Amino acid sequence: MASNEGTATLRFLTDAGHLLAGTAPETSADLMRRRNELMFEHEMPLSDRQRQNVCGCCGHIMVLGLGSELQVEAGKRTGKKPRSARGLKVNKARGNTLQTRPGPTKAITCGHCGRFTKVELPAPAPITRHKVKAGKIPEPSGPGVNLSLSSASREPPSQKSSANASSKKRAKSRKAGLQALLSQSNAARNAGPGLGLSLADFMQKT
Repeated sequence: MASNEGTATLRFLTDAGHLLAGTAPETSADLMRRRNELMFEHEMPLSDRQRQNVCGCCGHIMVLGLGSELQVEAGKRTGKKPRSARGLKVNKARGNTLQTRPGPTKAITCGHCGRFTKVELPAPAPITRHKVKAGKIPEPSGPGVNLSLSSASREPPSQKSSANASSKKRAKSRKAGLQALLSQSNAARNAGPGLGLSLADFMQKT
């Protein structure tokens, strides 16, 4: 069988099997089984996608939820994890590297014949954790920062000193007011008894 003829036959069997899967499932399974046998005769390996789509035993097109079932099994670590860092160093020195955890496995059950089809998935990439070191905060630099620092050094004294000066001024003004009141009271006492009239008052009356 020529390669072009074999490819055309496989394409025809695949298309016909999928078209008849809903109306004539038995005929569809027979066509897909014939396709698998033809690929085996010509040493054409089935891909993982083809294996989990069509049953390799009866040729039934497996559709999840319509008789076929899917189970996912997590991979189990085969190597033993060392209990300490010393054990890890010894294993490395001996050349016995630990085996990584394999990838999960999909087990698909055919809804027609009950055969299991297992497809191994690649293992996930290992998780690497990076420690972030706390760095020092850089000091600000630049012409704008220098100007702000110089202006801050030229600022007047703090608010506390200005508050003290204003309180002293108020105390002095109160003291001066009290002294003025005392002087007025002393002057009234020295004037002596009388009606508090002066010579100018008598002159204005005359």
